[in-house]
Amino acid sequence: MNIQSTSLTPAALLSEADARMTQALGNFFQRCHAPLQGSVLRAITAQMSPAAIATGQTCLDWLDTSPDTLSTAFADQFHLHLARPETFARRHGSRPAELQLLDDDALKRQLAEEKAAAQLTDALRADMLLLFGRLQAVRRAASEDPARPDAYGPLPVVRALSRALDTLDIDSACGTLLLQCATAPLLDTLKNTYTALNQFLGAQDIPELPVARAAPLPRNTQADAGQAILAHIQSVAAPAGGLPPMPHRLVDNLEDWQNRLPSVPYTPPAPSASTLQQLQQRARHAGMGALDLAVLDAVAGLFGFILDDPGLSPHFKAAIAHLQIPALRAALAAPDFFSDDQHPARQLIDLVGLFSRRFPGHAHSHAPALGQVQSACAAILRDPGHPAEAFAHAHSSLVAWLTDEEARSSAGLASEVALLEHIERQELGTLLALENLRDLTERYPAPESVLRRLEAAWVPHMASLYVAESGEGPDWRAACRILQQLFLSLQAPDSDATRESRLQSIPSINTALRHGLLAQRAEPAQLKDFFSAITATQECWIRPALGQRERVVSAFTPRRVSREQIESFAHQLAGDDPALQQIRPLREGDWVDFEPAYEGLTAARVAWVGVNGHLLLCDSTGGRHVSLDCEQFAAVMRAGRARMPEQSITRKAMLHLKADLTASHG
Repeated sequence: MNIQSTSLTPAALLSEADARMTQALGNFFQRCHAPLQGSVLRAITAQMSPAAIATGQTCLDWLDTSPDTLSTAFADQFHLHLARPETFARRHGSRPAELQLLDDDALKRQLAEEKAAAQLTDALRADMLLLFGRLQAVRRAASEDPARPDAYGPLPVVRALSRALDTLDIDSACGTLLLQCATAPLLDTLKNTYTALNQFLGAQDIPELPVARAAPLPRNTQADAGQAILAHIQSVAAPAGGLPPMPHRLVDNLEDWQNRLPSVPYTPPAPSASTLQQLQQRARHAGMGALDLAVLDAVAGLFGFILDDPGLSPHFKAAIAHLQIPALRAALAAPDFFSDDQHPARQLIDLVGLFSRRFPGHAHSHAPALGQVQSACAAILRDPGHPAEAFAHAHSSLVAWLTDEEARSSAGLASEVALLEHIERQELGTLLALENLRDLTERYPAPESVLRRLEAAWVPHMASLYVAESGEGPDWRAACRILQQLFLSLQAPDSDATRESRLQSIPSINTALRHGLLAQRAEPAQLKDFFSAITATQECWIRPALGQRERVVSAFTPRRVSREQIESFAHQLAGDDPALQQIRPLREGDWVDFEPAYEGLTAARVAWVGVNGHLLLCDSTGGRHVSLDCEQFAAVMRAGRARMPEQSITRKAMLHLKADLTASHG
C-alpha cells in the first residue's frame, strides 16, 4: 500500500507527525468552508434574533474573506502548543492557578471549549487509542517522556483554535459561535488526520498496541431511560411522612436464593424471569425496605424483557438468566446500575448479547464461545460478596478472548480491508487536492483552461502522493506550495520587485510541475498542452502588449448571505436524510439486519468502518462479506431492506421498562 522506502529515526518521525498535524490544521478553514458556513447558518436559524443574525453574519464574513488568515492563526497556536505544551496548557488551560472572576462571554467560551473537546474525544476515542499508542512507542524510542499528555488530542486542538480566534481580535461572541460551529468539521478533519498518521506510523514499522475492539463504546442516545428508571426507584423509596426507610435486608437472603438455582452450565430451557418474580413475592411477605423492593422490581422487569427477547439464542439466554441474582446484588449496592451504560454488570450482559449474534448455534465456534460465557458466569457466581468486581473481571476475560477470536476471523478479511483502505486513501487524497484547488481558484483569478488542466493532471499527481506517503507528507506539502506559487504566478504583479520575484520563480515552478506530471506518465502532447496554457497566461503580465488571451473563470469577492437565504436554508434543514443519520454512528462490531438478504447476508457484522464513508460488512464467521459506501447503504435502508437493531440489550430493555413505568404511572 505505502511505497515509502526510507526509514526515519524516532525523532524524525515525531517531527514529521507534528508537521502533518499542523498542516491539517493550517488548511482547516479553506477545506471546511462549506460545512462551516452551513453550521453558522444553522445556528442563526435556531434563533433568528437581530443579535444572532449580526453575530452570524460577522462569522460568515470572516469565513468568506479570510479563511487563510484563520487557518494560519490556528496552525500557529497549535505549533506553540507543540513547542511548549506545558506552558501552553498553563496559560490557556481551563483551571487557572488563582481564582478569577469570569464575565459571561469568557464563561461561555470556556464551556464551549470543554463541550467541543468532550464531544470530539467521545467520537474519536477508538482512533486516538490506536494513534496515541504508537506515538507513545515513538516517544519512548526518542527518549522523550512517554507519559506526557498526548499533544494531538482534541482538547489542545480546541484550545489552540480558541486562542487563535482571540489573537485575531474577533469579538468574543463571534469567536464562541465559530468555535461551536467548527466542532463537526473538526471531527472529520481529526478523524482523517488520526487515521492517516496511524497508517504513516504503521508503514514505518511502529507496532500497534493491542486494543480491545470487541466491546464497542457505549452510546448515550437513550441515557434518559436509565435516568428515568433510577428517578422512579428513588421516588418510590422516598420515606412517607418523614419516617426513616427500613434497613436493607434483601441482600442478606440472596445467597440462599441463588443456591436454589441450577448451576452453570445449564441447557435450555433456561431459568426464566420468574426467578426474580418469586423473589418479589417472598420479599414483600418478609417486609423488606421500600428501596430494596423498588430495585428488585426494576431488575425483575429488566430481565423479563431481556429473557423474552427473540433475538437472543437459547443457550446464551440461559447464561444471562443465571446472572439475575448477581445483577440484583450489584444494583442494590449501587443503583447507578440503571443510569450508567458502563456499569460492569450491564457491560457483561451486553457482551453476552454480542456473543449471541457473533456465535449463532450453526457456527463452528458456537461451542467454545458458549463455554467462555459459561465460565465467566460461573466465576461471577463464585464471588457473591463483590458483584461489581466479579462482573468487571468476567467482562475483561471475555473481551480478551473475543479480541483474539476477532483477530483470527479478520485475517481472511485483511486483503479486502487493505483494498478498501487504498481506495479511501486515493479518494481522500483526490478530495483534499480538489479542495486546495477550489480554495486557490476562489481567491486568485485563473483562466478556465489552466484550471481544467490542473484538475485533470495535477490533482491525480497529488492524490498519488497522498497514497504513497500515507497522508500529507513532505512531497504532498511541497506540491501544495507549488500549486499556490503557480496561482500567484498567474496574477499581475503590483510592483517591480514582485514582478522580478515571480519571473525568477517560474522556472522552478515549471520544473516541479513537469516532474509531477511525468510521474503520472503524462504524454509529451499533454505536457505541451498544459504548459502552453500556463505560459499564455503568464505572458499577459510579462508582455502586457499581448493583451488578455484567456477568459478568467473566477475573481475572489466576499459573499454576503441575506436574511432570505438564511430563512431558505432553515426550510432545507427539515430534509436531512434519516437513513444517513442512522448509518454515520456505526462502528466496528455493530450489527445490521437485512430483510430480505443482501448479497447473501441477513445478520451482518460491521467488520471495518472507513473514514470516508466505506463499510465492510460480513456474516458471523467472516466468510461472506460485502463492501458498501454510505450512499449505497442509505439506498438499501430507504428501500426498507435494512435496519439497525439496538446494539445493547440492556439499553433496549431499559427503554421497554421505562415505557411500562410511564404507562403504569401516567
